[in-house]
Amino acid sequence: MAQELIARGDRLFVEEDYEGAANAYTEALLVDPSNARVYEARANAYIKLEQYSEANADATKALELSPSLAKAYLRKGVALFNMEEYEAAKEAFEAGYQLAPDNTFRTWIRKCDAELDEEAASMPQASKPDAPAAPQPSPAATTAPAAEPQSQPQPQLPPQPEEPAPAAAAPQPPSEGPSTTTSAPAAPTSVAGPAAAGCSAAPLAPAAAPAFSGKYRHQHYQLSNKVTLDVYAKKLRREQVAVEFGESHLAVRIVDAEGQEEYLLDTDLYGKIVPSQCKYEVLSTKVEITMVKADQLQWASLEKSDKVAPANYSTPGTDAPRQYPSTKQKDWSKVESELKELEQKGELDMGDPLNNFFKKIFSQGDEDTRRAMMKSFVESNGTVLSTNWNEVGKKKVECTPPEGMEVRKWEA
Repeated sequence: MAQELIARGDRLFVEEDYEGAANAYTEALLVDPSNARVYEARANAYIKLEQYSEANADATKALELSPSLAKAYLRKGVALFNMEEYEAAKEAFEAGYQLAPDNTFRTWIRKCDAELDEEAASMPQASKPDAPAAPQPSPAATTAPAAEPQSQPQPQLPPQPEEPAPAAAAPQPPSEGPSTTTSAPAAPTSVAGPAAAGCSAAPLAPAAAPAFSGKYRHQHYQLSNKVTLDVYAKKLRREQVAVEFGESHLAVRIVDAEGQEEYLLDTDLYGKIVPSQCKYEVLSTKVEITMVKADQLQWASLEKSDKVAPANYSTPGTDAPRQYPSTKQKDWSKVESELKELEQKGELDMGDPLNNFFKKIFSQGDEDTRRAMMKSFVESNGTVLSTNWNEVGKKKVECTPPEGMEVRKWEA
């Protein structure tokens, strides 16, 4: 079943119906949720749809399942590049190049270098308006003892109003999340020092409204079982970051080297999380916070909202055939039945099923269909295959190389 859905997604992608392809890959993941190749393929479809946050999430999941999947590094890098996270994109491309040293990764690495050079050149002009503003010391900074100048200041989260703790808020043992180089367990002392004691189990007091301030921007994306929040702050040390997880609350605070507050996010979350399984990592380009959902719900936003109820991730119903949006006038339900018929006859057992499928279209198609397939394939050097003579018969079919490839003419 999963292979049929994957093949459908591949066909829709070839037909440039990227939304339909993404839908087909999503159905395949409901059947086979640990297939890294499908996450990578859906990431590619999301890139075509310019949904870069979703593409980054899928590529990241693919790498969790298969760390040696070079194409997943390519998708992740392309997504981050389009999100203007050039340093993180370069890291992804360099990791992929180690697995598959080819020109595609080298080209993207050069693009990242060019953007980073331009970013560095414009940095002095961008920082001038901020020079007159004197940073305001936080309470944690003003109370730091002056007798110990060598000790690193520990960021302290804002105090929460005291409320009676519910009976169910007993400390929970931390569970192991996915293996990462800087994974943070949910033990209180590893999150924010003494101020964060008991943060992994005791729910925080609800905030009246989300509190946010600071110089860094943040962005979140989600899968069915977790939400990831990225705070784009570069070159931080771990002791500059404090993160506190509650059952339905998140608090993040970042201070500079002098202990002065640079960023604060203190908000009630849209849905519930499992604090003992949540973690954060301080990377070279960002702080990545991963929250494991308590329920398989789709969050409409990061912050709590009373206007929209969370939606379930559910398996599509099987009562009616699914219709896929497409600009191509093709009955894919009929195509699927034809493939099943060929499979039952054993005609798909040998070779590539997709090639056999196109051979069948060519052999059973009318004259216009065969002419369109021949003309498009020959004129595009094998990069385009169309069955629409009305479209390809009017003009020459240009060579359309795969993503990341370039067209070059070779002279004998």
